[in-house]
Amino acid sequence: MSAQNVAVVLVEPSSPGNIGSVARVLKNTGLSQLALVNPGEWLTGEARKMAHGSEEILEACEVYTDLATAVETSHLVIGTTHRLGRSREVTDDFRPVLKEATRLAESHRVSIVFGRERDGLWHREIRHCHRMVRIPAAVSYPSFNLSHAVLLIVYELFRLSSPSSLPPAPTPDLATAGQRERVYDHILRTMAAVELKAYNDDLGSYGKVVRRFLNRTPLDRRDATVIHRFCSQVLGFARRCAEGEEEQESEGGTGTAGG
Repeated sequence: MSAQNVAVVLVEPSSPGNIGSVARVLKNTGLSQLALVNPGEWLTGEARKMAHGSEEILEACEVYTDLATAVETSHLVIGTTHRLGRSREVTDDFRPVLKEATRLAESHRVSIVFGRERDGLWHREIRHCHRMVRIPAAVSYPSFNLSHAVLLIVYELFRLSSPSSLPPAPTPDLATAGQRERVYDHILRTMAAVELKAYNDDLGSYGKVVRRFLNRTPLDRRDATVIHRFCSQVLGFARRCAEGEEEQESEGGTGTAGG
């Protein structure tokens, strides 16, 4: 695993102390890429105090206004949550997901996203995550402190990244999160063009299925190109059909009246 390819992203963290603690956790585990989404005032004395020995990570972290921009160039985006639900597609055992991330991070960018201290990631943010993982905990109090959750996840990455744990693997050429979104949008536009009938006329219900399908495995860039080509041909066919119908209607509406 290349440490420069792994970023920890904190969404709207409310405690500067937690941000500083996360910076120290990254230093402890050999990582250095920290990103913040809408953190408010964060580079405070408390943050510097909790980041003792890792101030360079704190001062070099990148700040974004939204999660989509923060992860746009990542090839794998892993979200974290303690909640369960069908819409979240949560994996209870995070270790296989992190093992996959460790392999990919040899040559591709991986982002691990942590939500707000109070209520975690919102649905609009979860849609940008390709995997959702949960850290098992006691049922009576399943929510970890933010910096503790980061420590559990990145320490597992650190453990997995020892040379003996990783047999050589071929380097894939993966689509970025931004490229995945363009594939998703192209598929939905194609569905609309062929007037695909959806339950309650809500095409978004199919959109959720498409997004789950695309997020199930890393998307190769060649596969993304094939999907774009397929969608473009379907859209072209739909356009020609529509033009043919318009011509028939035009011809049917013109004629000479006999008398």
